[in-house]
Formats: sequence, C-alpha cells, structure tokens
Amino acid sequence: MKGLTHFMSGVALSTFLQAPVSMCWEERSFILVLGGLFGIMPDTLDFKVGQFFSKVDIEVECDPNEPDPQKMAEQIGMAMEKAYETGKLVKCQLYPMRLGVDLWRQYVIKFDGETNEVVVIINEIVTTSQKPYAGTAPKENRIGKYRVKCKMLETHGRPSVVDIMSGPQYGFKRAGDRVEVEFLPWHRTWSHSYVLGFILALPVWLIASLVTSWSIGWLYGLVAFLGFAIHITEDLTGHMGGSLLWPFLKERTNGLCLFKASNPHANFSIDYASLCIIVWNINRLGPPHRVFHLPAPFYFFATLIIPLGIYFSIAKVFGKKGKKQKVGVISAEDALAADAAAKNEEMRYELDDIAVSD
Repeated sequence: MKGLTHFMSGVALSTFLQAPVSMCWEERSFILVLGGLFGIMPDTLDFKVGQFFSKVDIEVECDPNEPDPQKMAEQIGMAMEKAYETGKLVKCQLYPMRLGVDLWRQYVIKFDGETNEVVVIINEIVTTSQKPYAGTAPKENRIGKYRVKCKMLETHGRPSVVDIMSGPQYGFKRAGDRVEVEFLPWHRTWSHSYVLGFILALPVWLIASLVTSWSIGWLYGLVAFLGFAIHITEDLTGHMGGSLLWPFLKERTNGLCLFKASNPHANFSIDYASLCIIVWNINRLGPPHRVFHLPAPFYFFATLIIPLGIYFSIAKVFGKKGKKQKVGVISAEDALAADAAAKNEEMRYELDDIAVSD
C-alpha cells in the first residue's frame, strides 16, 4: 500500500477508541495523527534506514557506456548457484546506468522459471521522468542469458525495470531443491513486526505519561501500536508479507497475494473507506451532540458501498483491459520475441541447407 493509505488507515483505526476522539475535541490533541504517523513508520524504517545496512555479497557490473548483458546475467546466475551450493543467503546488488544529468540507460532483469534462465535486456535511453528515446536501444549485444544449474523459485512475479536513481537488490537462498529469488531482501523484514511495533510504542507511552499524566499516557502508546500494526496487516494482502514476530521468528511470511501494493483501485478503496470510518466515529464519539443521526448499516451503505460500487463499475467499463505492463517491460519482451524469431529463422535456413546437401 501507498504511504497515504497507511496513514489514513492508522488514523481510522484510532478513531474506534472513545478517549482519543474526545481528546481531539476537548483538548485539541493531535493523538489521532500519531496513529497515522506510526502507520507509515515500517516503510520509513525500511527505506530510510534498513536498506543502507543490508550487506551486499555480489555487486553486478553495470557499465553505462558499454553494457554487457551477458556478463550481468552470468554474475546473477552464479550468485544463485552459490546460494544453492552453500545453503547461505547471497545478496546481489544492481545499479542504475547513468549517462548524464538527465539521461539513464534502462535495462530489465527477468527470472524465467520455465527455461530456468536469468535474462538481462538492455533497453532505450530514458530521461529522469522515465520517458524513453525511441531508437536508442542497442542494435547488437542487447540480450544476455544464463541458464542456472539449479532450479529457481521466483516469488516477485514480474520482471524488474531498472533505470533511474537506484537499482534493486536480490536475495538468493536455497529452499529445498530450488533456489528462491527474494526481491529486496531488506524490505518488510525486521521493520514489519508486531513485536517491534509494541517495543516502539513503549517510549511513546513513557514520554506521553511524563508530559501529560500516567492516567492517559498509555493511550498514546496504544494509538501508536495500532497504527504500526494496521500497516503490517495491510501489507499481508500483497505478495511480500513481513517478518511478523521478529526477532523471535526472522523468516518473512508470504503475503496473501490479493493485489499489488501499487494497485490504484485497492489504495483508493482503503483511503475512501478510512475517510468514511473517520467521519462516522468522530460524529459518534466526538462532539457532545451528533451532527447527524443515522443507523450504521444505512450510513455505510449510502456513503461507502454505493460509491465504491459505482467507482468499480466505471473502472470495469472504461478501464484498460488486461494487466498493465511498464513500457520498459514491453520493450524488453519485444526484444526477446525478435531474438527468438531471428534464431528460429536461422535454424530454419540451416535445416534447409542440410536438406539440400542431402
């Protein structure tokens, strides 16, 4: 989920508590905002702290001037084989290919489970806004492939496009008779733990108690924990999941794979549902006299179910059909198709030559 979605969810969950809502009305407290801030904290810890402490084992050579996709594919594939042979986690880091102030060489990494190959495709030159310059893809030496000696288990589900700012990190580890590919092995691990959320809520409780009073200080800690916990719970609907009980269980639990974190419809639905919940709870628990008096079923049917039903109906009728792919992935797939067609044509000519000679 997006940061705004986690923020809204943290605030919405906190509004179910009578005391914090009353404090906002009577004391002009910002305690509900605390739930939203802790709602975005797990990802903040990951991207502002965690990724910089993730030790890299292999750095793939990404030369922007003379990119060698074959060498890159071999380095990644050998890292996978090393992980399988040693049984240890091997982290592999890739970097962007910067050509100038506003120019980058785009490339795509694909883990093909059907052919058991690591594939690297060099794409067009793009701007920092990720706009490609047509005709700038290499004419030769564009595709590199390496067939891994062990079977692979790819959990990310799609090719990775690398172009601007930073490159991805992969973690390879042995899982039975296969080597598992982990996209961003530093993401959603220790930071996405209910245990860590409880630990971080303790100093909030202590500081709030010292500033206000011990009788209400615990509410700040509770709101902080609820915001942190709802973030982790929402992430379980995606693919990565999280290390829910770190440090007691460090393995990353798989998500339910219901939708991707970037899914705009899912993010909008949760944002809107959170807004409806916030309005309902503040009206119900906040002011001495309610602004409106409506039964809960009628309120949520009228303000939530019907609008979302209309929204999804419009999206289904006028939205684009099928899965939307990034421009870089489409370009890479076209290159692979052209390469396969060229090889098939070459093979056909060779067979014709053999038939003539016979």
